[in-house]
Amino acid sequence: MVSLDKRLSMVASMVRRGSRVADIGTDHAYLPVHLVQAGISPGGIAADIRSGPLEAARRTVTEAGLTDAIALRLGDGLAPVAAEEADDIVIAGMGGETIVEILSAADWVKDARLQLVLQPMTRAEELRRWLMTNGFVITEERLVRDGHRLYPVMTAAHTAAEPETDEFVFYAGFFADEEGRPYREMMAEHLTRRAAGLHHAGDEVGAEKLLAIAERLRNM
Repeated sequence: MVSLDKRLSMVASMVRRGSRVADIGTDHAYLPVHLVQAGISPGGIAADIRSGPLEAARRTVTEAGLTDAIALRLGDGLAPVAAEEADDIVIAGMGGETIVEILSAADWVKDARLQLVLQPMTRAEELRRWLMTNGFVITEERLVRDGHRLYPVMTAAHTAAEPETDEFVFYAGFFADEEGRPYREMMAEHLTRRAAGLHHAGDEVGAEKLLAIAERLRNM
């Protein structure tokens, strides 16, 4: 059985049982191999934009004896995946803005039967903003600590929902309880630093907006 680190273990725990998985940016294909070995997924696609990681993925899949269950695809984002080939789409270990670019380029992800499992390393607020202003709902969001950092992992589905207009939600995520306090404090510090940069650049309106959100995060 392929073992996963804490971050990928959290991602794996949010994949629906029985779903075919497309793992985008698969690297060594540890996640799809684990999902099949654990009986969570019957198989799917391991895709990567670079040939080096895809060769590493090929070795992992071959050594696990899963070449019939997991297809390996070389390509940019979701380009090498057809809409009917997956039920759960996993994009983990990238910046939030990169994940947005990948999703934006594949309009077929706006399908209610699909579940997106997303783990942004940075700019989670940009990912939430895109999802919640493009008809998606975030159905669940969890935190995982890996080393000294906290990472959000979220699932989302397209429901043609009305766009979210409260910027605060994009930064706070769905971490209103006590367990989410470290994340809210981290985001508040991040916003305070960004506000200082805007202040230095002469954008007082932008700086005040970010400071107001930071204050709301601290006072939750």
